[in-house]
Amino acid sequence: MRSRQEMKNPLSSKKRRKEAQVAFRRTLEKEARGTEPDIVVPKFKQRKGESDGAYIQRMEQEAQHVMFLSKNQASRHPEVQVASKKEKSDRKKSFQRRRLDKARQKKEARAADRLEQELLQDTVKFGEVVLQPPELTAKPRRSETRDQPCQKSLMLRKLLIPSNVSQPLTISLARQRIMQEERDRAVQAYRALKQQQQKQSTLPPKLPSHTQRTLGAQP
Repeated sequence: MRSRQEMKNPLSSKKRRKEAQVAFRRTLEKEARGTEPDIVVPKFKQRKGESDGAYIQRMEQEAQHVMFLSKNQASRHPEVQVASKKEKSDRKKSFQRRRLDKARQKKEARAADRLEQELLQDTVKFGEVVLQPPELTAKPRRSETRDQPCQKSLMLRKLLIPSNVSQPLTISLARQRIMQEERDRAVQAYRALKQQQQKQSTLPPKLPSHTQRTLGAQP
Protein backbone atom coordinates (compact mmCIF):
# COMPACT_ATOMS: atom_id res chain seq x y z
CA MET A 1 0.00 0.00 0.00
CA ARG A 2 1.10 3.47 -0.81
CA SER A 3 1.68 6.00 1.90
CA ARG A 4 -0.60 8.94 2.27
CA GLN A 5 2.10 11.41 1.19
CA GLU A 6 2.86 9.36 -1.94
CA MET A 7 -0.81 9.27 -2.73
CA LYS A 8 -1.03 13.02 -2.28
CA ASN A 9 2.07 13.71 -4.44
CA PRO A 10 2.28 10.93 -7.05
CA LEU A 11 4.72 12.84 -9.24
CA SER A 12 7.28 13.35 -6.51
CA SER A 13 8.33 9.68 -6.43
CA LYS A 14 8.65 9.56 -10.20
CA LYS A 15 10.77 12.67 -10.16
CA ARG A 16 13.08 11.22 -7.55
CA ARG A 17 13.37 7.99 -9.51
CA LYS A 18 14.29 9.95 -12.62
CA GLU A 19 16.94 11.89 -10.74
CA ALA A 20 18.45 8.64 -9.47
CA GLN A 21 18.57 7.25 -13.00
CA VAL A 22 20.26 10.42 -14.28
CA ALA A 23 22.87 10.22 -11.52
CA PHE A 24 23.45 6.55 -12.28
CA ARG A 25 23.88 7.36 -16.00
CA ARG A 26 26.41 10.09 -15.21
CA THR A 27 28.51 7.72 -13.16
CA LEU A 28 28.48 5.21 -16.01
CA GLU A 29 29.60 7.90 -18.45
CA LYS A 30 32.47 8.89 -16.17
CA GLU A 31 33.60 5.29 -15.96
CA ALA A 32 33.41 4.95 -19.75
CA ARG A 33 35.73 7.93 -20.17
CA GLY A 34 38.42 6.13 -18.20
CA THR A 35 38.26 8.01 -14.97
CA GLU A 36 37.84 5.36 -12.32
CA PRO A 37 37.72 7.01 -8.94
CA ASP A 38 37.60 5.02 -5.78
CA ILE A 39 34.22 3.45 -5.09
CA VAL A 40 32.35 5.56 -2.60
CA VAL A 41 30.45 3.55 -0.03
CA PRO A 42 26.98 5.08 0.12
CA LYS A 43 25.51 6.22 3.39
CA PHE A 44 21.81 5.55 3.45
CA LYS A 45 19.50 8.00 5.09
CA GLN A 46 15.85 8.45 4.40
CA ARG A 47 15.19 11.83 2.92
CA LYS A 48 12.57 14.20 4.06
CA GLY A 49 9.25 13.37 2.46
CA GLU A 50 10.62 10.10 1.00
CA SER A 51 8.38 7.07 1.36
CA ASP A 52 9.59 3.78 2.71
CA GLY A 53 9.25 2.03 -0.66
CA ALA A 54 11.19 4.73 -2.48
CA TYR A 55 13.88 4.65 0.22
CA ILE A 56 14.23 0.86 -0.09
CA GLN A 57 14.31 1.04 -3.86
CA ARG A 58 16.99 3.72 -3.77
CA MET A 59 19.09 1.62 -1.40
CA GLU A 60 18.78 -1.41 -3.70
CA GLN A 61 19.78 0.61 -6.75
CA GLU A 62 22.83 2.10 -5.04
CA ALA A 63 23.85 -1.29 -3.65
CA GLN A 64 23.59 -2.88 -7.09
CA HIS A 65 25.57 -0.02 -8.54
CA VAL A 66 28.35 -0.50 -5.99
CA MET A 67 28.41 -4.24 -6.66
CA PHE A 68 28.55 -3.61 -10.40
CA LEU A 69 31.48 -1.23 -9.98
CA SER A 70 33.36 -3.60 -7.72
CA LYS A 71 32.98 -6.46 -10.21
CA ASN A 72 33.92 -4.49 -13.32
CA GLN A 73 36.66 -2.41 -11.76
CA ALA A 74 40.21 -2.98 -12.99
CA SER A 75 42.47 -4.91 -10.65
CA ARG A 76 44.52 -2.63 -8.49
CA HIS A 77 47.76 -3.25 -6.65
CA PRO A 78 48.16 -0.57 -4.04
CA GLU A 79 51.49 -1.96 -2.87
CA VAL A 80 52.89 -1.61 -6.41
CA GLN A 81 51.71 1.98 -6.59
CA VAL A 82 53.32 2.78 -3.28
CA ALA A 83 56.57 1.21 -4.47
CA SER A 84 56.49 3.22 -7.69
CA LYS A 85 55.96 6.44 -5.75
CA LYS A 86 58.87 5.52 -3.51
CA GLU A 87 61.07 4.82 -6.52
CA LYS A 88 60.12 8.17 -8.03
CA SER A 89 61.01 9.97 -4.82
CA ASP A 90 64.34 8.09 -4.63
CA ARG A 91 65.12 8.97 -8.26
CA LYS A 92 64.24 12.58 -7.61
CA LYS A 93 66.48 12.68 -4.55
CA SER A 94 69.40 11.09 -6.41
CA PHE A 95 68.97 13.57 -9.28
CA GLN A 96 68.96 16.49 -6.87
CA ARG A 97 72.04 15.06 -5.13
CA ARG A 98 73.92 14.76 -8.44
CA ARG A 99 72.93 18.28 -9.38
CA LEU A 100 74.18 19.62 -6.05
CA ASP A 101 77.46 17.71 -6.45
CA LYS A 102 78.00 19.17 -9.92
CA ALA A 103 77.24 22.67 -8.66
CA ARG A 104 79.69 22.21 -5.76
CA GLN A 105 82.43 20.93 -8.08
CA LYS A 106 81.94 23.89 -10.44
CA LYS A 107 82.10 26.27 -7.50
CA GLU A 108 85.33 24.68 -6.21
CA ALA A 109 86.89 24.82 -9.69
CA ARG A 110 86.02 28.50 -10.04
CA ALA A 111 87.47 29.23 -6.59
CA ALA A 112 90.71 27.38 -7.49
CA ASP A 113 91.04 29.30 -10.77
CA ARG A 114 90.46 32.59 -8.99
CA LEU A 115 93.09 31.75 -6.36
CA GLU A 116 95.60 30.73 -9.03
CA GLN A 117 95.06 33.99 -10.90
CA GLU A 118 95.55 35.96 -7.70
CA LEU A 119 98.81 34.13 -6.96
CA LEU A 120 100.18 34.58 -10.49
CA GLN A 121 99.22 38.24 -10.70
CA ASP A 122 102.10 40.62 -9.88
CA THR A 123 100.99 43.91 -8.37
CA VAL A 124 103.23 46.77 -9.52
CA LYS A 125 103.22 49.92 -7.41
CA PHE A 126 102.88 53.32 -9.00
CA GLY A 127 106.27 54.77 -9.98
CA GLU A 128 108.15 51.46 -9.63
CA VAL A 129 110.92 50.96 -12.21
CA VAL A 130 111.80 47.48 -13.46
CA LEU A 131 115.44 47.04 -14.52
CA GLN A 132 115.33 43.44 -15.70
CA PRO A 133 112.79 40.74 -16.41
CA PRO A 134 111.87 38.35 -13.62
CA GLU A 135 114.03 35.27 -13.11
CA LEU A 136 112.58 31.80 -13.15
CA THR A 137 113.75 29.89 -10.10
CA ALA A 138 111.85 26.66 -10.79
CA LYS A 139 112.67 24.41 -13.72
CA PRO A 140 109.88 23.36 -16.06
CA ARG A 141 108.54 19.86 -15.68
CA ARG A 142 109.74 18.53 -19.03
CA SER A 143 113.13 20.18 -19.01
CA GLU A 144 116.12 17.97 -19.87
CA THR A 145 118.43 17.19 -16.97
CA ARG A 146 121.41 16.33 -19.19
CA ASP A 147 124.26 18.81 -19.34
CA GLN A 148 124.61 20.67 -22.62
CA PRO A 149 128.06 21.10 -24.32
CA CYS A 150 128.11 24.79 -23.53
CA GLN A 151 127.50 24.01 -19.87
CA LYS A 152 130.39 21.54 -19.87
CA SER A 153 132.73 24.12 -21.43
CA LEU A 154 131.72 26.67 -18.84
CA MET A 155 132.38 24.20 -16.05
CA LEU A 156 135.82 23.38 -17.52
CA ARG A 157 136.65 27.05 -17.80
CA LYS A 158 135.71 27.60 -14.19
CA LEU A 159 138.04 24.79 -13.16
CA LEU A 160 140.99 26.07 -15.25
CA ILE A 161 140.71 29.77 -14.44
CA PRO A 162 141.36 30.42 -10.74
CA SER A 163 138.80 32.61 -9.10
CA ASN A 164 139.23 34.89 -6.13
CA VAL A 165 136.23 33.38 -4.45
CA SER A 166 137.28 31.29 -1.51
CA GLN A 167 136.25 27.65 -1.80
CA PRO A 168 134.63 25.98 1.13
CA LEU A 169 136.96 24.12 3.49
CA THR A 170 135.85 20.63 2.60
CA ILE A 171 139.24 19.35 1.26
CA SER A 172 141.15 16.83 3.32
CA LEU A 173 144.59 17.59 4.80
CA ALA A 174 146.38 15.15 2.47
CA ARG A 175 144.80 16.78 -0.56
CA GLN A 176 145.80 20.23 0.71
CA ARG A 177 149.41 19.08 1.18
CA ILE A 178 149.61 17.66 -2.36
CA MET A 179 148.20 20.86 -3.81
CA GLN A 180 150.71 22.97 -1.85
CA GLU A 181 153.63 20.86 -3.12
CA GLU A 182 152.44 21.20 -6.72
CA ARG A 183 152.08 24.95 -6.27
CA ASP A 184 155.66 25.23 -4.84
CA ARG A 185 157.05 23.13 -7.68
CA ALA A 186 155.35 25.35 -10.24
CA VAL A 187 156.73 28.50 -8.56
CA GLN A 188 160.30 27.08 -8.53
CA ALA A 189 160.07 26.14 -12.22
CA TYR A 190 158.82 29.64 -13.04
CA ARG A 191 161.69 31.23 -11.11
CA ALA A 192 164.30 29.01 -12.82
CA LEU A 193 162.91 29.96 -16.22
CA LYS A 194 163.13 33.65 -15.38
CA GLN A 195 166.75 33.33 -14.16
CA GLN A 196 167.75 31.53 -17.36
CA GLN A 197 166.16 34.27 -19.45
CA GLN A 198 168.04 36.94 -17.49
CA LYS A 199 171.40 35.17 -17.97
CA GLN A 200 170.86 34.91 -21.69
CA SER A 201 170.08 38.61 -21.90
CA THR A 202 173.37 39.62 -20.10
CA LEU A 203 175.75 37.53 -22.34
CA PRO A 204 177.33 39.35 -25.42
CA PRO A 205 175.97 38.32 -28.77
CA LYS A 206 178.00 35.69 -30.64
CA LEU A 207 179.58 36.76 -33.96
CA PRO A 208 179.51 34.60 -37.05
CA SER A 209 182.53 32.37 -37.84
CA HIS A 210 183.70 34.25 -40.99
CA THR A 211 183.87 37.57 -39.11
CA GLN A 212 185.99 35.94 -36.36
CA ARG A 213 188.47 34.67 -39.02
CA THR A 214 188.87 38.12 -40.62
CA LEU A 215 189.45 39.71 -37.26
CA GLY A 216 192.18 37.16 -36.38
CA ALA A 217 194.02 37.69 -39.73
CA GLN A 218 194.51 41.45 -39.17
CA PRO A 219 198.00 42.58 -37.66
